[in-house]
Amino acid sequence: MPFCHCQRHFGTEAALIQHQAAKHRSPLVASQPGPSQPNHAPAQQSAPSPRLPTSTRISYESRMLLKGVLSQEMIHTIDAAALQPSTTPVSSSTPPELICSYNWQGSGGFHVPGHAPVWQNLALPITIPNDRTNRPGNKPIWTTPKDQFYQVFQATALMRPEFRFNDVDVVTTRNTLRKFLDFCHGRTQDAFRVHVSLVRDTLFIEQYHVRPMTRQSTGWGHNFEKAFTEFPPGLQGSTSHDRFLRYPIGELNCVVGFEVDACYEDSASRKRDAQSELEAPQDGLKEFSLSNMDSKDLVPEGKIMPQSTAAELKSTSKPGKTSISNYLPQLWFGRTSWLIVGSHNEGTFVETKVTNVDQRLKQWEMGRQEDLRKLVTLLAEIRGALRGRGGQRFAVVYEKHGTSRILKMYKVVDQNVVGESVVGQFWV
Repeated sequence: MPFCHCQRHFGTEAALIQHQAAKHRSPLVASQPGPSQPNHAPAQQSAPSPRLPTSTRISYESRMLLKGVLSQEMIHTIDAAALQPSTTPVSSSTPPELICSYNWQGSGGFHVPGHAPVWQNLALPITIPNDRTNRPGNKPIWTTPKDQFYQVFQATALMRPEFRFNDVDVVTTRNTLRKFLDFCHGRTQDAFRVHVSLVRDTLFIEQYHVRPMTRQSTGWGHNFEKAFTEFPPGLQGSTSHDRFLRYPIGELNCVVGFEVDACYEDSASRKRDAQSELEAPQDGLKEFSLSNMDSKDLVPEGKIMPQSTAAELKSTSKPGKTSISNYLPQLWFGRTSWLIVGSHNEGTFVETKVTNVDQRLKQWEMGRQEDLRKLVTLLAEIRGALRGRGGQRFAVVYEKHGTSRILKMYKVVDQNVVGESVVGQFWV
């Protein structure tokens, strides 16, 4: 039975939503004396409004999470307990297909096709300063969700001008898929919100940031990456490398985006990649400005980084207690074969361990079949709920309510995720 943070229970989700909306709209005021209770006390300055009891206070994150949706129509709910696994096995045996890649620049623009920073095998031990302070996110903070796929279409137009999204079922990010997988599994996680919309029959899932996009730097992870990697010539001003891959998740044809920490090449991959190097776009590397639609040549050269060299970097001060299994969902959705873990003692790195995780990923995939198949069902249900709604944007919200695990879909007032000119270019 649905219940509110104030511990009241309701017979339906609609009643809960109506109660929460009224509670958010109604200010808490001090009671006034009635006609039968005359107030003979002298006039005094009004006292400060009493604080809400702890049980009914709404945090900043909750207010932002529900911003613009409580007064809107809830169109659909998905209960994790009711999800049934899809009938099609989920397998990563099909090689992923690179759709586009790009590097974010400190100036806010981006290079196409870009390249991840290359792993540097430094002599150890080496001492690295603590990240210490909050640092800005290395990608622009989107003021409106409509901007989130701008660079994807620009990069795809350069790298894969013939590519069409007609047979793509889902476009999303690795981070979103991990949240949905945890939801299907029943793992405890923080509340979250994503925005979804349908372009033709392609489901787009956008991230929604509750806070301004800053990173809490409490360890050495960022400076570890910075010290042990180096961007190739012509890309030294980059802050990150992102790419979008197409691969199947069960019967769904998905395009998944994510950030790559590093490029790692062992001797075998160097030989293999030398025999089948991918050419960059004919016009070479390009730089785009988000405030200026014009593009200019940056460097007339460049090779596209093979996905087989993608590496994830992690740092730890407790190497004996760090399990690779903690990282496998992230590596699986990013089709990342290499995990590099740096072990340190208060910032003095004494070991870097490089692991090829391909076999571990296969084992993880087999062990998580039920959750992965439920993920397919979840994505298909979200897409089905949007059909016939005119391509409008909706919010999918997950709130923590005790043991209840329910996704709620609301209509939000916003423009479509993809403009008509882009639809005409990438859909037939």
